[in-house]
Amino acid sequence: MKKLTALAIMAATAVSLSACGSAEEESTQTESAAVSTSKDTAEAAESADEGTAEEGEPVEISFLVTKPEIVTQFEETFSTYMASHPNVTISAIPLSGQTIYEKLTSLYASGNAPTITMVGGPEFTAFSDNFLDITDTKFANLVYDWAKPKTSVDGKVLAVPTTAEGIGILYNKTVIEAATGREFDPASIKNRKDFEAILDEISKTEYSPIQMSNMDWLLGSHLPSVLFGAVSPDYDERQAVIEQCKEGTYDFQNSQVFNEWMDTFDLIMKYNTYKDSPLSNTYEDDQLTMASDEVAFWPIGNFVYPNIIAVNPEAEVGLMPYPMGDADDAYGNKEIVLSYSMFAIDGKQSTPEEQQAAIDFFDWLITSEEGQNCYINTLQFTPVFEGFALEPSNPTAVQLNQYMADGNTLERMSDYFPAGAMNLFGATMQQYLDGVITREDVAAQFAEEWVESAAE
Repeated sequence: MKKLTALAIMAATAVSLSACGSAEEESTQTESAAVSTSKDTAEAAESADEGTAEEGEPVEISFLVTKPEIVTQFEETFSTYMASHPNVTISAIPLSGQTIYEKLTSLYASGNAPTITMVGGPEFTAFSDNFLDITDTKFANLVYDWAKPKTSVDGKVLAVPTTAEGIGILYNKTVIEAATGREFDPASIKNRKDFEAILDEISKTEYSPIQMSNMDWLLGSHLPSVLFGAVSPDYDERQAVIEQCKEGTYDFQNSQVFNEWMDTFDLIMKYNTYKDSPLSNTYEDDQLTMASDEVAFWPIGNFVYPNIIAVNPEAEVGLMPYPMGDADDAYGNKEIVLSYSMFAIDGKQSTPEEQQAAIDFFDWLITSEEGQNCYINTLQFTPVFEGFALEPSNPTAVQLNQYMADGNTLERMSDYFPAGAMNLFGATMQQYLDGVITREDVAAQFAEEWVESAAE
């Protein structure tokens, strides 16, 4: 299986998801201007809008791509940009097995900070002092209002969202319908009982009902966002729980929402195709089984869609909520986590020329016909910016837009986790997944890990 996996993933990354577009080439020159203040940034952005000579002084910028599953797609996008901007070279920096926090800490300490990086909420908080003020740039001013609050500090915009993403349970329609003999509508799964019934039905066929990945970012950040997002539809009530967690006063063991979340996790463990060896499967294994029409459900986000269709362009996959109760009206049963990482530009170790090149790249990606085509069709992103002429092309993005339109979303609460908490929570859930600790242990360790990470 591992040899097959390696070959399939290698083949997938060699496939171009789409051409980035046939838009007319844009002529843009990098301005050598200081951009360490909002005023300078605005002047640089204005000069970029006016258009200059096709070639300027050569400049090289680096991009820390913190989503391994789309490094290839980013490299394709960079190539398209560089074809019409020959003075700019953009290179991707992979995570190479480290967390975002570990990677950024190492790069800044060595004086090799990436010009551009993708960060989550905890990393944004931890490194925001290093990020460039992009308040007055063209692309930053196109961000939808609902996505702006978490990217600003003291009134200064220091990052922009990458794309709207959903976290829940990915389903393979082809597998489900082959196993059950009937058409599948994700809306038919109204509660955990409905979910258990279909898992049990599929388990009696040749197909695998569900798979659980074991990465710490999934177990320690993505899925806990479902837990804390489902605490309440009220922002203040969710924040109160976060504060209680940090102070060590939240009673996980007797929390209804914690136990509902764990009940669903137990259900997934029961039908997990890897239950006999739950820490043995890799992320690449899981992508391949879903793409190869072997498994019906997978707790994950729609960000994995590009890799699925790279292996199998005919794959029929979609996204549904992580069930949070047996009653139809349990909060979380019809909601998915609305998530987004962020793009930030280094303001400390990059030169003014490198910073301006980064601004030019994002203006191209967000506002030009060619760039928007790459954003939609190569990166398979869902826009969080105004003025897009193209609509999302992949079905999970279309679903996500509908969840947002219907108001059926949960806040990504991992944005409020202290830096380092993800690793601790992830390690605890790996132990539980492996049968080493009990639910009571999870409750106790979560309580301790909140206090420990908040104190750092």
